[in-house]
Amino acid sequence: MRKKVKKPNGILYFLVYIFIYPFLKIMFRLKVDRTNYRPPKGPFIVLSNHTSFMDFLLTMLTIYPLRLNAVAAQKFFLYKPLNKLLPLMGCIPKNLFDPDIRSVIGIKSVIKRGGRILLFPEGRCTVDGPYMGMDKTTGILIKSLGVPVISCHIDGAYTCMPFWRKGIRFGRERVTLANLFTAEDMESMSADEINAAIDRSLSGMNTPAPSKPLRVFKEKRLLEGLQNIIYYCPKCGREFTLETKGNTIYCTACGNTATMDCYAKLIPTQGSIIPKSVHDWYKEQAVYEMQFLKEDMEPIKVQVTVRMPLKEANGIEPCGNGTLWLDPKGWHYDGQLLSEEVHLFFPIEMVPAMPFDPNDNFQIYSNGSFYSFTSENACACAKYATIGECAYWRFAPAVQMTPGYDSGFCINAILNSTKI
Repeated sequence: MRKKVKKPNGILYFLVYIFIYPFLKIMFRLKVDRTNYRPPKGPFIVLSNHTSFMDFLLTMLTIYPLRLNAVAAQKFFLYKPLNKLLPLMGCIPKNLFDPDIRSVIGIKSVIKRGGRILLFPEGRCTVDGPYMGMDKTTGILIKSLGVPVISCHIDGAYTCMPFWRKGIRFGRERVTLANLFTAEDMESMSADEINAAIDRSLSGMNTPAPSKPLRVFKEKRLLEGLQNIIYYCPKCGREFTLETKGNTIYCTACGNTATMDCYAKLIPTQGSIIPKSVHDWYKEQAVYEMQFLKEDMEPIKVQVTVRMPLKEANGIEPCGNGTLWLDPKGWHYDGQLLSEEVHLFFPIEMVPAMPFDPNDNFQIYSNGSFYSFTSENACACAKYATIGECAYWRFAPAVQMTPGYDSGFCINAILNSTKI
């Protein structure tokens, strides 16, 4: 059994607020729009889109002095010093994309005692920028809790701290808070209607354009690391031939080249074929992968090292080597695991998304645990994560994810790509 969820530590919360919040305001020109936000009395839920690893701070500090119990990925509780810090902040561990009744119990216990919950429904940090959708059970959970819901839409943080590279780029950020539902609103709404309203809000469809365009302040090294998520050249069609240097991305096979401006738009050189944005490129890459996913497809195989969380370890540890392969029914692993020969099967409907750490690993969550896979070509993590998510939309008998808003996997294009 998990320990009782603590109230967020008031002293720690206060120290973070007085030292970190001024930094965010100055270095990111942070603007907070509270025009349509009035803090409800009693317990409530805050839902936020997930654009970067600073989103927890942005959301929690803009709600302050009210304190939030955040729901966070189970894997973060495995590493020092986070395994001490997160419980102090009242965080609730959640196994991603996997039924986790213990996290639901934790959420309900916080609501019951009058606390407030912070939830990122996407369950992962967006890969290419836009809101990526959520599990449809979110609407069921929200309705069952019967408390007001606040939406928090974050703009600009993805450009300042993109998923595909380390470090921070200083630029403009904005957080928009709004009262999304009252408890009474949800009584007459179905779970699907609640999900649709959440999708609209977290995708930014309800958010007015900023008075000043969001941008980074310097254009140096903006593209470094982009090859960690973009591996397909739209000009020559080759894979893993892209490299970056400073503010340039180029294909070593055909010379296809682009730079990025301070508004995160891609600028192709003469004769190059480059999508307008990272989001458009990632979407095109997903559609490219879809052409290989057919009912009569040959299994897609990759040699991997598998790692898992172990009780005696700090983090996750190597547990074996073998072959991971995909067919229309799901993912299979054949090989060693904890010194035994095993066959693991992950049904396609149980793998709606494959979170990944760029240039390191991609993950499958199942039965209360997770498996981290590293291929012989670590650069291919984005490829197998993309294939996994595309395969879910192609083969799952009943899709359990909302499409988000123009998500990186471009649902309409994917579903129509059977005609290609």
